[in-house]
Amino acid sequence: MYSKTVLVNGQIHTPMGTGEALLIEGGRISKAGGISDILPQRDAEFIDLQGRAVFPGFADSHLHFMSWAQSQELLNLGGCRSVQELRERLGTYVRSRPLPEGEWYRGRGWNDARMAEGRSPNRHDVDGIVPHNPVILTRTCGHVALLNTAALRLLGVTRDTRVAGGSFETDEDGEPNGLVTESATAWVRERMPGLRDEDALRLLEKYGPLAASFGLTQLNTDDMGAFEHDFRRLIAFYSGAERDGKLPFRVRQQFLLPERDALLDFLSEGWRTGDGTPLCQIGPLKLLTDGSLGGRTAFLREDYADSPGNRGVAIFEQEELNALVAIAHSSGMQIAAHAIGDGALDMCLDALEIAQRACPNATRHLIVHAQIADDRQLDRMKSLHVGAAVQPSFVPSDGEMAVARLGAEKAAGSYRWKSMLRRGIVLSGGSDAPVEDLRPLSGIHAAVTRQDADDKPGEGWTPDERLSVAEALALYTWAPAWHAGNERRRGEIREGQDADLVVLEEDPFMVSPPNLRHIGVAMTLCGGRVTWRSDSFA
Repeated sequence: MYSKTVLVNGQIHTPMGTGEALLIEGGRISKAGGISDILPQRDAEFIDLQGRAVFPGFADSHLHFMSWAQSQELLNLGGCRSVQELRERLGTYVRSRPLPEGEWYRGRGWNDARMAEGRSPNRHDVDGIVPHNPVILTRTCGHVALLNTAALRLLGVTRDTRVAGGSFETDEDGEPNGLVTESATAWVRERMPGLRDEDALRLLEKYGPLAASFGLTQLNTDDMGAFEHDFRRLIAFYSGAERDGKLPFRVRQQFLLPERDALLDFLSEGWRTGDGTPLCQIGPLKLLTDGSLGGRTAFLREDYADSPGNRGVAIFEQEELNALVAIAHSSGMQIAAHAIGDGALDMCLDALEIAQRACPNATRHLIVHAQIADDRQLDRMKSLHVGAAVQPSFVPSDGEMAVARLGAEKAAGSYRWKSMLRRGIVLSGGSDAPVEDLRPLSGIHAAVTRQDADDKPGEGWTPDERLSVAEALALYTWAPAWHAGNERRRGEIREGQDADLVVLEEDPFMVSPPNLRHIGVAMTLCGGRVTWRSDSFA
């Protein structure tokens, strides 16, 4: 057993420039620089990088790890070009996986914006395929789901069922059509069979290494839904996984606690942002204040361009949001508020400003997404020292849809990553997986090019908002560490920092922008421990 690890013959990117060797001791970076600075070393394992590039390990600033892991085993409806194709995939899936009557069929990924019929599927489209078992098919955004008639009956949903902050959509005769949105989807999932701890452990053991293979060393994840919104069970699960050596990355949990009593219960246990252990840290209070643009549930100031009279869904009343933010802020909890629409962003900034005025402190609050924001809102974010956890991969996915939902002018003023950075707003990057690809290099590619996998549009969507390679890399390295208050421990290759590292087959600064997404990950280290090593890196 070696007490030290030495990486040699690489292109090691540090804040002071590029070195060729790095020494790891006790899970931390002891020294980085030239070979002569580090050698000789006794009792060390030497890893020849063979010219590969080394960067700080990647962090995802916002995702749902357990939902992503589960999605690897669900019916994949991504890329369906029509309702008919969705029906065909569902039929094939059901025939290959017969279940006892009453058990649920689950799928994810359909996107009505890309379907030939120009509409969302409804229960009548799927009832004939699965008449007896309940079915839930979640839209790609996660904010809308489709239920068949068997599911509606099992859950007792009728034309009179109501849930605050969500909807059970109806057809022309006033009966539920199977589509549920926002809080109604949470209502449905609370009544479905939950994820057992043994199932969660299997998913972690199976798909944790896959996440590590993408170069990820930290996940800022909201897994509350997967654990039936039981924060005690969630904390105990990940703490047990760390104790048993089953975590291939650091987990910083985002706690979705949308009700006052639930938040006070959490705080009464003594938990605050930053508490925890080396691999399991308490993160922010997560507040879901609106929905998704694709599902037309993001809360806008003005009507949707393609749905007159509809401004989306504000999940909280302003006074209710103010109260939750004030409790968390005054207690020392960081807040990560999901806001996609400009109306929701106004509500969040109003609540944060009121809380900050009443109890000034230096907590690094975040807006998750911040997709639609005008100059005044960005200036407010800067003045309130509010950061943003953004999803670059939304840009190539959302471009055409955003124009349809918002109109060309307003869409062009959305997803404003460069404008935010110019103002000094700290941005961290994530995937919102399973909504988008978990691989950070896909996000880096999207941030730099603002193009899809086919290199379209040619100059990138709203090209003035493209980021440099250095800026895009910072989204997934330094910035998530800063947002978490861990910048003295992670996010850069410096002496004394944790040895969270990713070894890349090619240097992002040396490849053409379209090829950024094709760079391979050769090795991932978390705290000096190798959590992934490719077969090509012998």
